[in-house]
Amino acid sequence: MPDGVARRPHGTLARVSDETAGPEEEQERTEPRLRVVKGKPWRIDPGRRAKWSEEDFVRRHAVDIRQIGDPVLHANSKKPTLPRAELEALVQTMFASMVAAQGVGIAAPQIGVPLRIVIMDVDEAGIVAVDPRIDWTSPEVEETSEGCLSVRGFYGMLERPLVARVVANDIAGHRFTLEGDEIGAQVILHETDHLSGTLYVSHLRSREDLRPVEPDDAEEVTA
Repeated sequence: MPDGVARRPHGTLARVSDETAGPEEEQERTEPRLRVVKGKPWRIDPGRRAKWSEEDFVRRHAVDIRQIGDPVLHANSKKPTLPRAELEALVQTMFASMVAAQGVGIAAPQIGVPLRIVIMDVDEAGIVAVDPRIDWTSPEVEETSEGCLSVRGFYGMLERPLVARVVANDIAGHRFTLEGDEIGAQVILHETDHLSGTLYVSHLRSREDLRPVEPDDAEEVTA
């Protein structure tokens, strides 16, 4: 991903558990890759995560992820004006759908709802951002692989900024600022792109940079 153009291996948006991460990776991960730097947003805390990840809850709430070519994925989303109870219900559906698809992030258009709401769940951050706006990106970039729940069966090689900062509201209307680096920055940019009808494939330099997931590989687990 980012860094004057450093390179990270295929699978950078994968959800990695503590069991699968190697000791060196765990040692290097001293800071969360998504950090709230201003404000104190409502988020998907451990209690909500446990409940919303239960098999029965996911089965009842998850919906199919819309795929590339669906008009809702290629249009600008609107700022939501829903009451809080309806926003939380929508977030539950988004989270359950993300869990079912094994993603680390999801945007409302991916479940067919054209509203500016995303979940960013790198390192189980549980960040829910309403009407997020990119505030800053670093000039340093990194070449990385990227996939999308809405472009199943493929991944692409592209450049992303090393660090990104976004300003958003939470579902209670509290303003906050979130900063991410490496995969954190990647998910911030990937999810906010969805809200303007942009998929990561639009950032590829050529069609050769879009590659099928090999049968022996685990499919790209993405946002």
